[in-house]
Amino acid sequence: MRLKLSNSFIFLIGAVLLAGITTLFFFDYRSDTLLLEEMGVGEARKLANAIFDQLHTSMRLGGGRLENRAIMERFRKIEGIEEIRVIHGSAVDSEYGMEDDELPVDALDRAALGGSQPESVTRSPSGYKVARTVMPFLYDKSCMKCHSGRIGDVSGAVSVTVSMKDYESIIWSHRIKFFVWGGGILLATSLSVLLLVHRRLLEPLDKLRRGAVELAHGRFDYRVGIASGDEFEELGKAFDGMAASLSAVSEDLRELGGKYSRLVDMAADAILLRDLETGLYSEVNQAALVLSGYSRDELLGKGPRDLFPLNKLSEYNLAVRRWVHDEKGYLHDAMVLKKDGFLVPVEIAASLIEIKGRQYLQEIWRDISERKGLEETIRRQIGVLEEMVKVRTSELGSSVKELEEAYRKLQSSEQMLIQSAKLISLGEMGAGIAHELNSPLAGILSITEVLLSRTSKEDRNYFLFEKIRDAAVRSKYIILDMLTYSRPTREGFAPIYLNECIRATLTIFTSEVKTKSIEIAEKFDPELPKVLGNKGQLMEVVLNILKNARDAMSGSGTVFISTSAIEENGKPFAVAEFRDTGTGIPDGVKDQIFDPFFTTKEKGGGHNIGLGLSISHSIIKEHGGRIEAANSPEGGAVFRVYLPVYMGG
Repeated sequence: MRLKLSNSFIFLIGAVLLAGITTLFFFDYRSDTLLLEEMGVGEARKLANAIFDQLHTSMRLGGGRLENRAIMERFRKIEGIEEIRVIHGSAVDSEYGMEDDELPVDALDRAALGGSQPESVTRSPSGYKVARTVMPFLYDKSCMKCHSGRIGDVSGAVSVTVSMKDYESIIWSHRIKFFVWGGGILLATSLSVLLLVHRRLLEPLDKLRRGAVELAHGRFDYRVGIASGDEFEELGKAFDGMAASLSAVSEDLRELGGKYSRLVDMAADAILLRDLETGLYSEVNQAALVLSGYSRDELLGKGPRDLFPLNKLSEYNLAVRRWVHDEKGYLHDAMVLKKDGFLVPVEIAASLIEIKGRQYLQEIWRDISERKGLEETIRRQIGVLEEMVKVRTSELGSSVKELEEAYRKLQSSEQMLIQSAKLISLGEMGAGIAHELNSPLAGILSITEVLLSRTSKEDRNYFLFEKIRDAAVRSKYIILDMLTYSRPTREGFAPIYLNECIRATLTIFTSEVKTKSIEIAEKFDPELPKVLGNKGQLMEVVLNILKNARDAMSGSGTVFISTSAIEENGKPFAVAEFRDTGTGIPDGVKDQIFDPFFTTKEKGGGHNIGLGLSISHSIIKEHGGRIEAANSPEGGAVFRVYLPVYMGG
């Protein structure tokens, strides 16, 4: 059975006080007993000495047995004397004859006749204590006048027994007073200690307990208000400070939650949260209501079977299994069935999250009706052009070969337009995602700064908060670089440092190859002058060259990057050189690597379409520079980018 703290204190303090009083009572009883015995024996010893002195004086003055008996009778009349006996030794008995009342009767008498002085404390038949001493008489020179013994021999002994009844009464009265006062002190001490424990320990602890209960119920404005002037007051102040901090953090989190809730509701894309256990949507934003045509109450509780056509449901379920297995989302094109029966093409991105031990799938639906319409328009225009070419081809039989060549170029242009449209769409989508990530990252940074300001540097969590802040800052700059890369035309041309442009691109490239065995060796000219250009477009050039180097090295090798300033025909240029340790450029294709859609890698799957170096060549040309490619004597390919130095000051 578990005891409350108050009961434990009462039990413990009572046990300690009881043990102390019991010990004190024991030692008091023991000391009283020893004192009583010492007093009784001492009194008997004094009387024995007095009797010896009287008898010795009487014998020296010539007194006989009658005088000795008279002396003994006088002593027996003294109050408190229980018994006085004279015991003769064998020498006196042989000289004067034996008398029955003077023979030894017990061991103490015999011990005294042997030369010792035995003492004892016993109880009388009436129940009170008596003290007895048996004092031996020794022959000296004065005894030789009347006795024939030797000096130093025991002539006899006197046994004196005194009553300790009066002493016992006094000590018993003392014990009663001691017990009464001791019990009173024990009771008063116990009550005082219990009152002190209740007021100085149990009451503050109860306040702290109530405070903890209030905080557990979310009432962060509760304060314990302990003013005891001791350590509990300091603990109460610390508790109230913690409650104030929790209140502030709760308010910040509530404000932050409201802010993010508004951000989700204001998002242009539909955001839906689906419970994987029930398979139903449990939370949606305003954009999801607009896209589906349902009200909030109607949409909540629906599942994929209600929102996707049956012929597309199996594709969606397959994508969901892949999202759950890989714990990350991949883009998936689907058709959403609106409330009015119309189908809306969407692009779905999903992520797996866990809330209170339950798994949810967060889906982001982006309406791609406009993009689909644009692709359809492009296909329709291409069809018209193809038809016109076919008509012209039939009319101009003499120019069949030229028209066929033109037709082939037209088909290439068709593929180029389609791929360009896809790249633009993907770039816009990446920019949108990067923009959406900025808001939660800003929230993480602000919360981390608040936690750092409220945490002591000696706290072991301070280092972890710093790591969170540094990671968030690094992510923020990566997103800024992605935005710059995906939206290069918004900045326009401006004086920039080529070194900074390359370093920003390396941030993106390093995150792409962090699992590969590729090393980057840098050697930048710190005095490299500025160039006039568009940072996003130049990042695209650098990224295309780095990706080609990565593919040429099959994911393992070193890319050497260096910058320098040169002068050609009186004009200063900033030069960036990229050399890899791959297989190099085949001799038969050196003149074609900058042609559109030319690639030595396998095509297919939307990758390796052969536009990277062609676009890079066009960008550098627009910047007034040039790009060169060659094989290095050390092995591998070398790309050099020449950009004119900005002369505007």
